[in-house]
Amino acid sequence: MSQPLDQLRPARRQTLSDQVFDTLSEMLLSGALRPRDRLSLRDLAERLEVSMMPVREAVSRLAASGALDVSPKRAVMVPLMTDAEFADLTMVRMLTEGQAARLAAERASRSDIAGIRVLAERFDEVLDRAYGSAAAVAANKDLHFALYRAAGSPALMEVITMLWLKAGPIINFDIGVEAGVPQEEEMTRSRGHHSREHHRMLCEALTARDGEAAAHAISEDIRTASELIRAHGAMDTDDNRRRIIP
Repeated sequence: MSQPLDQLRPARRQTLSDQVFDTLSEMLLSGALRPRDRLSLRDLAERLEVSMMPVREAVSRLAASGALDVSPKRAVMVPLMTDAEFADLTMVRMLTEGQAARLAAERASRSDIAGIRVLAERFDEVLDRAYGSAAAVAANKDLHFALYRAAGSPALMEVITMLWLKAGPIINFDIGVEAGVPQEEEMTRSRGHHSREHHRMLCEALTARDGEAAAHAISEDIRTASELIRAHGAMDTDDNRRRIIP
């Protein structure tokens, strides 16, 4: 009788499809792709120097999670989201990311917390010198995901990443990407940005091992950003359903 281990096969290295998936995922998470952006599978294949097959496979995986739309004619687009859909996604993010913050306050090592503090300081520095830049978006994402990793829950991390794939093209509008405002107004927004205070509250809660305070800080960061985006980034469409278009 064969043993279970007899059925195993050597583990494969990361496939080309996985590499393309990771690249597109990072573009969605970082806000490099925006709502209504269209993707050419052929251009992607040429830029990544791969064949069309791994690109199609990666796009299909992202479409299955709702992060991309694929039309019957194989056109690929970053989907628009209605105001109600964005509100619903925000609620789920507050629950899951708040729980991750709560767990991080209980489980994170001292070095984890010190690292999160460093990332919070880096975010403030980048916001001061480059508000509305890709660097500011990256600094915010790095801080949040360091927190979620510190929760020590792979399953929760997987859920949060999926939510960010759908929200990333929109939520980064809160940091002023391509805001197109005068420099003086831009700096005013930067200095008073709500995330500064929420990140400070988060770091204090982590240091105090206060899970409830940590959950509140991250949930309020998400809620406030969502309210700002819904107030300034929505428009009416022909079907009278408000879409979020940063």
